[in-house]
Amino acid sequence: MLPVSGSDQHDTTRSDRQRSMERSSETGWKPVLRRYMNWALLKNSLLVSALTTLLATVIGFLTALFLAGLEPRRRRWFLAVAVMALALPPFLVTGCWLHLLGLTGVWRGWLPFDIYSLGGTVWILSLMLWPISLLLILGAWQRLEPAQLEGEPSMSGWPLMRWLLLPLARNALAQSAVVTFVLALNNFAVPAILQVKVFPAEVWVNFNTTFDYTKAAQISWPLVLAPMLLLVWLRRRDISWPRLEGGVPAKVFRRQLGAGWFWFSGGLVIATLGLSVGLPLVDLCAGERTWLEFFPAFKAGQSAIFNSAMFSAVAAALVVVIALATWRWPMGPITWIPFLTPGVLLGIVLIYVFNRPFLSPLYQSVGIVFLAWTARYLAVGWNTAAHALRSVDGDLTDAARLEGASRWQLLRHVHWPQIAPQIAAAWYLTYLFCLWDAETLILVMPPGAETLSVRVFNFLHYGHNAQVNALCLILLMLAVAPLVIWSAGQSVRNLKVAATALRLVVLATLIGPALAGCAPGTSSNEAPMESKLFSRVKVIGTRGGGLGEFNKPRSLAVDAQDNLYVVDMTGRVQKFSPDGTFLNFWQMPETDKGKPKGMCRDGKGNIVVLEPHYSRVNHFTPDGKLVAQWGAHGTNAGELAFPRSVIVNSHGDIFVSEYGLTERVQQFTAEGKKLMRVLGSGGTGDGELNRAEGLGIDGQDRLYVADSCNHRIQIFAPDGRFFRSYGGAGTGRGEMSYPYDVKVDRQGLQFICEFGNSRIQIFDRNNQPVEILGGPGAAPGRFSNPWSVALDSKGNLYVADAMNHRVQKFIRRQPVAADVSRRTDRAFDDPASNQKVRLLTPVGTSDPE
Repeated sequence: MLPVSGSDQHDTTRSDRQRSMERSSETGWKPVLRRYMNWALLKNSLLVSALTTLLATVIGFLTALFLAGLEPRRRRWFLAVAVMALALPPFLVTGCWLHLLGLTGVWRGWLPFDIYSLGGTVWILSLMLWPISLLLILGAWQRLEPAQLEGEPSMSGWPLMRWLLLPLARNALAQSAVVTFVLALNNFAVPAILQVKVFPAEVWVNFNTTFDYTKAAQISWPLVLAPMLLLVWLRRRDISWPRLEGGVPAKVFRRQLGAGWFWFSGGLVIATLGLSVGLPLVDLCAGERTWLEFFPAFKAGQSAIFNSAMFSAVAAALVVVIALATWRWPMGPITWIPFLTPGVLLGIVLIYVFNRPFLSPLYQSVGIVFLAWTARYLAVGWNTAAHALRSVDGDLTDAARLEGASRWQLLRHVHWPQIAPQIAAAWYLTYLFCLWDAETLILVMPPGAETLSVRVFNFLHYGHNAQVNALCLILLMLAVAPLVIWSAGQSVRNLKVAATALRLVVLATLIGPALAGCAPGTSSNEAPMESKLFSRVKVIGTRGGGLGEFNKPRSLAVDAQDNLYVVDMTGRVQKFSPDGTFLNFWQMPETDKGKPKGMCRDGKGNIVVLEPHYSRVNHFTPDGKLVAQWGAHGTNAGELAFPRSVIVNSHGDIFVSEYGLTERVQQFTAEGKKLMRVLGSGGTGDGELNRAEGLGIDGQDRLYVADSCNHRIQIFAPDGRFFRSYGGAGTGRGEMSYPYDVKVDRQGLQFICEFGNSRIQIFDRNNQPVEILGGPGAAPGRFSNPWSVALDSKGNLYVADAMNHRVQKFIRRQPVAADVSRRTDRAFDDPASNQKVRLLTPVGTSDPE
């Protein structure tokens, strides 16, 4: 052993002491905070919540000044509109402001405010939450006595507010501020759509990418702690809600406040109501495109419309029934916790508990929807029912008990006539909450259970679209439908017949989902097919973040050896052998802005992967080595703005579809070296596009475009001219609902991936329907919102079954011949020349993907 000099020994001792201090510091509270707290998220979340609270409270206070000076009859109308601002679905309000101030917003030219920002989130949340302060402050001021104002007739204007109104509303201001802060902190939809990084949105993004329960818990604990502290703080505090009568006469209040303050606050009220209620509704109903898209959206979304109405009605009924059965239990404060926490957290908990083989009949059925909504919105029904039943006439109850009435008789003949209005209100409020809810279902939605709110949220996540307005209009119609039905029921003479019919409808609605939830599942990964083209189907992968597992697979590609490549929401590309065995994977280097979507095989055999949020096109070798990357963000010709799909023709030219800032398909030479032409523009006419998603190429190098929001397939000739289109919104044979991808095999058969109808529709050379594969479901051969398709050299079909988190391989009965020398004569009508043109179709021409 070598000797150590004195200086070396001193340095060694000092370094040991330093390491010891570092180790001791690592055992303190700082490393714990670093591990369990994301400070950037905390900063953003606190800023959004605090600024929203400040702005909403100021608006609510000034609005209360004006309403306190109005006569009760007029005050009633203003309060009704204010409550509408609180009740409007967040995606409707957000969609309005995206249309006005989004990247292509109609106001963006003269008002360059970035709505995709922290400030935009604060603005929209404030417009949604200000009525909370209004209601609580107005309720506090109704304790004012006329003598308090008449005793100091000289006190008016600002002195009145400073020395009387503000002290009287101190508790209400504190309560409204805390409630607004918690609701803003836990709001998911607005920051998620605007892509602002706060706790709820980041929990969803993180879990949706990694399926890491521990990481989700580390991020989300403030979202659970905040509502619990709120409930503890509010438990022993009285809340004063506004009354239409009582308090200081409106004329006296106006006189003491002063004309200046009254009319200033009145102007603010008109502006606030216009921005928070009027503008979203006008934007929704006044746009010409909304009505043009209404009937196509209605036809394409029939299943989602039915699901929204039926699920919401049944969940609201379950909440009311459970509330009536358990209102004596001491569970009031507990029911508010799932209501005040983000729905995505409840979804994660449900996945953790129920995503197990023996619970799959419930987890993969609509039963999970009812369970999620009942747990989340039980607070509304339970607290309303408990309050109503505690307020019934005690003398009538005692008299009925003395007569020997059972609990059922007591409820039916004594309590129900007194509580029916409150219970009906609780049912309707719960129905509205469920109707608007997207965040609770976004992670747990079972196959075939897509609702309108989830569909709208998915559309808005990629920017505003005229389809969004049409779908929101349908949602509002569903919202008022119970009121219309109730009003019509009042005029029905034979109420017994109507009541009997209603009971039968409710019974069928309850039994149907129950039977569906109890339907036996299947654990088989392979099943025979009753199909003209395919003999059997094989399932590849399951839900998860491990190797060979998927989280919403979005795009597919097949290489020259028929190996399969899959990109999903984890931001990675996984490679599988033709028999479905996992081989390899590589991770895309940047996914903070968004995940990759769009794949194909280029002329050199490389795998092309699009990054929509980075406006990039990447070329990888089959082993995952990046060999080329190109693309610049912009809307000029040759630039890329949110590219969605990619395909390569027989000459190696690359076609890229774009959506959002521009609606088009651009054709480039190999590796994007030169722009050749631009195809299409925004619109609904021939050659015009509305969210072009998937692309396909046939044997004649004609381009097929899945024009998703126009619910059709458009075909362009090799020279870029519009050739023909087929399809149309609907669920029938030959109709389509949001076609997301299209591929053409060597025989000219076209395979259309329908996101909305959860099926694959096959068309022949003449664009006539041949066969339909699948439909909503989780069994092999069924789909849940498929995103993409691909074909291998034998004609086998791969489907990215996104919401079932798997890929399905449909195996051809007779493999497609690979002989490229054989050709088939075929005639078609050339719309440009109005002549019959004879084509030679190469039967064996390889599909570029």
